[in-house]
Amino acid sequence: MPFRNTLAALLALMCLALPFAVRAEEDFAPSSGEQALPMLTEESFSDDDLPEEYLQPCGQAGRVEKARYVTSDEAEDVKSAMVYLPFGYDDSDAVYDVLYILHAASGSPKNYLDRESATAFQCLLDHMISDGAMAPLIVVAATYYPAEGFTQFLPLEKQVETASLFPRELVEDVIPAVESKYRTYAASTDIEDIRASRDHRAVTGFSLGGTTAWYVFLRQMQAFRWFLPVSEASWDDGEGGTSGIWNSDVSAQVLYDAVLAQGFGKDDFRLYVATGTEDEAFEVSTKQMISLLEYDDMFKPGDNTSCSMMIGGTHSLSAYYTYLYHMLPSLFVP
Repeated sequence: MPFRNTLAALLALMCLALPFAVRAEEDFAPSSGEQALPMLTEESFSDDDLPEEYLQPCGQAGRVEKARYVTSDEAEDVKSAMVYLPFGYDDSDAVYDVLYILHAASGSPKNYLDRESATAFQCLLDHMISDGAMAPLIVVAATYYPAEGFTQFLPLEKQVETASLFPRELVEDVIPAVESKYRTYAASTDIEDIRASRDHRAVTGFSLGGTTAWYVFLRQMQAFRWFLPVSEASWDDGEGGTSGIWNSDVSAQVLYDAVLAQGFGKDDFRLYVATGTEDEAFEVSTKQMISLLEYDDMFKPGDNTSCSMMIGGTHSLSAYYTYLYHMLPSLFVP
């Protein structure tokens, strides 16, 4: 499509990716003009970039548990999240960074983590930790749906409601349930200690989960420094509506204003955005990033903002795992 090609060309000029690596510096020692760290760019990022063996069971596997909690809203739903504990968790007194991951519209936490058997996502985590590609961490798969779960495809208005309300539940209910039970950097689950430990907490999501991650950025930056919304744009128009998904200039302004309104600035967050050229969310995602990067006093490519594009990437979990394969090593790195 001509429009898609135009966006790709613009992204090539505007999106400078952060270095996606935390391996020892000597592993990437430069030779005759090569840079010390690899850069993830759309030119070198293909849809077959994830090693197949990383989606198969690993010899050093973590385990998955269930954390139950009661929501603090009027419904007082009894809900649960799936919690991944890395290999060696029980043999150490270490504290861990935490990644919260959100599913797509027709999904559930079990898409990512299941107590019955290792999912592809757990295998990815196990292999990356075992190989030293990233430090061990705790991962929490949560749902923005009510306790009874997904029943039918939701109209846009209901999707907006569930996505926009969940950030409060995430901070007030999910984080306390998880981080009071497992060893994290939060000294307690009081809001002051949750805020004090925000450097050690990240949120990611795919599709509608990506939109929900954007809402966390908009409303709960106090609890998170790291944001990875994938394959979807922010919908918020600043007035409770969804026109931001179609008007990227509006959504970019709302995102900019939200950082300031929450009392933060350009040094207080890291944003990683990704989509694929064959992704149904490609156009809205790339348009938003082009608009967002106009605010270069806040969103600084190569510094606190990274936008990546997978050539041939589709709207699929397999594409999402490829993005995470590149993004996860950069999390929690000063």
